Amino acid sequence: MPTPSLSRRAMMAIAALSAFSFVRSIPAKADGLVSTDSHAMTTQELERYPIPGTDLEMRLNMVSQPPGYAEPIHHHPGPSFVYMLEGTAESAYGDEPVKRFHAGDHWAQPVDVEHRVARNPDMHAVRRFLVFTVNRPGEPATVFP
Repeated sequence: MPTPSLSRRAMMAIAALSAFSFVRSIPAKADGLVSTDSHAMTTQELERYPIPGTDLEMRLNMVSQPPGYAEPIHHHPGPSFVYMLEGTAESAYGDEPVKRFHAGDHWAQPVDVEHRVARNPDMHAVRRFLVFTVNRPGEPATVFP
């Protein structure tokens, strides 16, 4: 009997639940995992797993942005979810208004939509967050024009 294949929507639901379960197990302040001594954003890959029966993989990264950091315009070629661990974020996709997020907030990033505002507006505090993505192996999670 052939094994039934999962729909893309079912795979995304499984991936999102897996990420949520993992995120719930991480302390709200994960000191020492990411260096924030420079003026650059840092990214630490925490997990990477193939999604069985697909050509996709799940990734979980911890990202740290120093005070006042702003990311250049970019887009995300695969689905991704963000969970704020600490600090403040301002974000806007396409022509939507800028939204502000704080520790404990989470949201989905739209696929292939211009991410025109992605910044840490706080001039004194680090912004630290988890990003769960689904991409093809070798495909970047963020693409800059």
